[in-house]
Amino acid sequence: MVNQPVLLERENTDKLLENTLGNSINIAEPLTNREAEILQSIIAGKTNKQIARKLCRSERTVEYHRNRLMRKLNARTAADLVKRAIATGII
Repeated sequence: MVNQPVLLERENTDKLLENTLGNSINIAEPLTNREAEILQSIIAGKTNKQIARKLCRSERTVEYHRNRLMRKLNARTAADLVKRAIATGII
């Protein structure tokens, strides 16, 4: 029973963060078709190498697009990128 309040606090904190995140994200630039395609692959859990093979591009090109996505959505990690994409309605 002691663990239950902690669990509820985490759930409430997560909801608060998601609501705040969803209300504060604005994308200045729309995503390009290639960025959207790469974002879908990132969401699917693909690595840069796998994405590069699929798109017949170099791994460095995929890294470039991924970095632009991260900047556009102000994300620091892949998980943060996915959360922000969901919060903005991109996916």
